[in-house]
Amino acid sequence: MTPADRSLETVALTVGTAGHIDHGKTALVRLLTGCDTDTLPEEKARGMTIDLGYATCRLPNERRVGIVDVPGHERFIRNMVAGATAIDVVLLVVAADDGVMQQTIEHFHIVRLLGIKSGMVAVTKIDLAEEPRIEEVEQQVRALVAGSFLAEAPIVRISSRTGAGFDAFYDTFVAIVDRTARRNTEGPFCLHVERSFLLKGLGAIVSGIPRSGVVRVGDDLELLPAGGIKKVRGLQVFGEDAAAGSAGECVALRLSDLARDDVPRGTVLATPGRFTPARFVDARFHLLPGMVRPLAPRTAVRLHIGTSDAPGHLLLPELTPLAPGGEAYVQIQLARPVVAAPGDFFVVRQLSPVRTLGGGTVVRPDDTKLRRGRGQWTESVEEYEKAFRAPDSAIRYVLSRAGGEPMKGEELARAAMLSKDAARAHLAPLLADGTVTPLDGDRYVLSECVAAATDEISGVLSRLHDERPMTIGFAKKDVLRLLKTPRPVVEKALAELLRSGCVRSADGVLALPGRAPRLSPPQQVLADGIARVFHEAGFATPRRDELPAAIGAPAQVLEPLLGFLIETGTLVAISDKVILHRDRLAESGRIVREHFAGHATLEAGEFKDLLGATRKYAIPLLEYWDARGLTRRVGDARVLRSQEKSLSAS
Repeated sequence: MTPADRSLETVALTVGTAGHIDHGKTALVRLLTGCDTDTLPEEKARGMTIDLGYATCRLPNERRVGIVDVPGHERFIRNMVAGATAIDVVLLVVAADDGVMQQTIEHFHIVRLLGIKSGMVAVTKIDLAEEPRIEEVEQQVRALVAGSFLAEAPIVRISSRTGAGFDAFYDTFVAIVDRTARRNTEGPFCLHVERSFLLKGLGAIVSGIPRSGVVRVGDDLELLPAGGIKKVRGLQVFGEDAAAGSAGECVALRLSDLARDDVPRGTVLATPGRFTPARFVDARFHLLPGMVRPLAPRTAVRLHIGTSDAPGHLLLPELTPLAPGGEAYVQIQLARPVVAAPGDFFVVRQLSPVRTLGGGTVVRPDDTKLRRGRGQWTESVEEYEKAFRAPDSAIRYVLSRAGGEPMKGEELARAAMLSKDAARAHLAPLLADGTVTPLDGDRYVLSECVAAATDEISGVLSRLHDERPMTIGFAKKDVLRLLKTPRPVVEKALAELLRSGCVRSADGVLALPGRAPRLSPPQQVLADGIARVFHEAGFATPRRDELPAAIGAPAQVLEPLLGFLIETGTLVAISDKVILHRDRLAESGRIVREHFAGHATLEAGEFKDLLGATRKYAIPLLEYWDARGLTRRVGDARVLRSQEKSLSAS
């Protein structure tokens, strides 16, 4: 198996047969394809299909479509379901001599439950029946398929033995295939293994029909539920070497380091990290209308999904039995895990007596057992089902469930059950219409979360302004500490608020426009008095607790005004205990520069004398200018940083 270009166009869908044993399904496939799909010795010896048979039919314009021939005997219903899960078009076969039989009915119900929407009916063995009998059989078929997707499907007569009616049958078959929707390949790759076999010189080969996605030579695939990663070494589609295979095509894979027993039927090969085997499956279930009695709230069943099956129990969310023909959300609790994804079709059969009960679609694999009467389980399942009906709604749902936490593109694609390319394509319109907001680092969040963050930021700032009306703004780090929204979303929201002018930023503080403090005339008089006291005090300013005595006003009145003067820059807090007037601070800077005009260093004692102040003020001032980059401490002295750079440059 080596990659090569395919010479024929492949129709990315598969046709499957259905019908009672010995009604001519295999003979019809042989007539269409020239292939004998009965390959097992037991099949040839007994003259009936036991396992799944595969063939490729060549259509006009050099197109090809895969055909799966399924067994009709009741004892091989398990194999029939395994084959039917992968088909897009059903060819329901009814023999003119026998008419509609029990297995015809069960096969028909199974293909309905598996979501097949396209097909036709072939009345075979017309050489063995007279016209009245053929008409009677056609009426039986119409009664069986009434109200279903086959209600208006063509019924074509044919004899595989004589070839009578083949031209009309073939033309109808081609027309049905042409108007059937091709399989969607947007999801992650997922293939339910239908068979594995050995090829001399190549080793173990696995085959099946992918339910979603695309696989290419060189891809890594995960084996589920057993685990382990295998690389695709070779690939065939419809029996010919290929570089890639897609959903709906008959694909055979040669994987690295693989033994035949490693991948029995029911194994899933999938894009790594996209599927998690689960023992609990939440689903929408339809009970067949022909049941004699209602379905009990807890029923022992066997679940058939993909090519796997597992025993377990089907639980209704309420204790009320489900009437025949009824539909409900259910949880299927299994003895062993299976791989199930939203939208997968399944069939449920009763364990004893063995019969098909119904089927439906998977809503989600679950890690929590259904507990009746606890929480809004049904509402949650219904919401999930609606979300995953379309890729864009799945993306919105996944982002909403993230609780405002940004999601990376790959993480989002995985949660929404999409390939990376498909997720990117479906994100584009959501980004364009503003539903989703992009963040740095290929991260995304619902725009409503950003809007909520802008409201939260504005609310926090408004509250701070109310609590500290004399404050002109608030440090960003202090504001962020009060927010509950994830930081990347806050940064995006804050950037938008600043851009729109709804929040202003100056000197590292945030504030709301129009919330700048305004002093009343009495407050302005007191503020001017405070500023005057600090200006006149020079480098021997009062402590905070000394201010009331200096001004003649209580501390609770003066403290907000002192804070206002510091924030507006009239006063500068150079340390926890020392506050200077800005003019005096500037004066100290000039003194430092003038000293260094004639000296290489400045001692603390010298600086104290130059200021005419005590060490209580001199030391904090020196540290202030160190921090501002004017000076640098070397031992017990200071040097001017600009001189230091000049000396090092010379």
